[in-house]
Amino acid sequence: MRERLTEREIDAQRHPLVRFVGLEAYEAAGGGVRRDLFADDDNGVYLTDAALLEQLAQAKLASVAEGVRREGWCWIEAVPSTTAADLQVFQRAPKEARQPNAREAKRIAKLQEKAQAVEQALQEAIDAEDEDKADALYEEGQRIEEQRATLDAQRMHYSPTVRGAAGVVVTLDRQGEPAIHRGLLREAEAKALRALAKAQQGIEDEDGEGPTDAPQASQSEKLTRRLSAHRTAAVQVELSRHPQVALAALVHGMVLRVIHDRDGRSLSLGVRLTPQDKLDSYAPDLPQSPAGVTLREMRNTWGKRLPKDAGELFATLLAMPQQELVKLLAVCVAFTVDGVDGRETVDRSAVLAQAVGLDMRRYWQSTANGYFNHVSKAAVLAAVQQFAPESVHRLSKLKKADIASEAERLVAGKDWMPVMLRAKAEDEGQAPATRKVPQEEADAEAEKAEESEEAEVLAA
Repeated sequence: MRERLTEREIDAQRHPLVRFVGLEAYEAAGGGVRRDLFADDDNGVYLTDAALLEQLAQAKLASVAEGVRREGWCWIEAVPSTTAADLQVFQRAPKEARQPNAREAKRIAKLQEKAQAVEQALQEAIDAEDEDKADALYEEGQRIEEQRATLDAQRMHYSPTVRGAAGVVVTLDRQGEPAIHRGLLREAEAKALRALAKAQQGIEDEDGEGPTDAPQASQSEKLTRRLSAHRTAAVQVELSRHPQVALAALVHGMVLRVIHDRDGRSLSLGVRLTPQDKLDSYAPDLPQSPAGVTLREMRNTWGKRLPKDAGELFATLLAMPQQELVKLLAVCVAFTVDGVDGRETVDRSAVLAQAVGLDMRRYWQSTANGYFNHVSKAAVLAAVQQFAPESVHRLSKLKKADIASEAERLVAGKDWMPVMLRAKAEDEGQAPATRKVPQEEADAEAEKAEESEEAEVLAA
């Protein structure tokens, strides 16, 4: 009966607008109030003038919005209530990291030194099979990374360019507290920002510069080099099978230097005119891997076909059909790819990997010797949580060596692998996108060119 009698009135204790405006301010503005016989504070108090309450809330909210407007946003909307669906129509503007001040820079440098020391000690503990020490160091490393992440988050802000295009919705949450949603973009504003970002990226490429901030690595430098060596070998194999991409990579660097008189490093493809055939120094298990076996067989096959004498070799190459010569070029370019790096977030061969549609699942398997033995117990359990979550509790009671062995057994037949070896699209929850290279068309064009050359020779 009470609910029926008060359904057109506003409960002072529950309604967010009343909490925001304040009961005293509402009454001071002449708002009507009805109190129950045993009303206490705002319990049992009902407001009868909803229009006045909303007017007062809108005025107070506008003053909050005015303070936000001084931040330089393009537009501001102040609405007493909004839903998640209302906000979903907007796109979110990107943030960027500002330069650290002196205090922040000092703190970042100190954390970097601590992280390096912990990483080195962790690797030594893993090598010594000291599980307790390794777990303690792993947890210490996680705490350091959390501190670094907090510092990074504090430096993230909206640039003046973004604020000049994006807007803000100022509203109230369920408790009647102001909720400020910054960096909202309508469709037209989002398109304009994307166009500007592309133009800016073009300028950065011209200058040979790019973004310097990168996420922090989560595994040892030694293991990272090992995994990146496997990735490099896989890229080499795939590139040897895509002569068009290999030719484009080689010509790319030559055009930048010869035609444009620029350093070819502005868009690093990882191609160097030096054979990168010592990858097993980083990954002892590489020679027995699918990529290692393929590269060795490929080199031996061509080595038997081609004479070692320089003069004889040149004559052989001159007489070789153009299509075969291009295939040989692809093999030679492939062996020059250098993607080994100790930084987990750096992939110098990423552009080539995308061009040839690299899928590391064809070349690398998660094993105890290849991965799990080289990370901490906590890291192994975190990995198992992703591909066999039902086994985490059981494995947590075992010793590190047994956990690594069990992890290898559980991951067999599954697609899981470390983040740095995953394709970008796969890491975002999509199937790896394979870029189709029109190789058949390229081969057909090569054949036509070869036939044309032969016809010219005959005509001459």
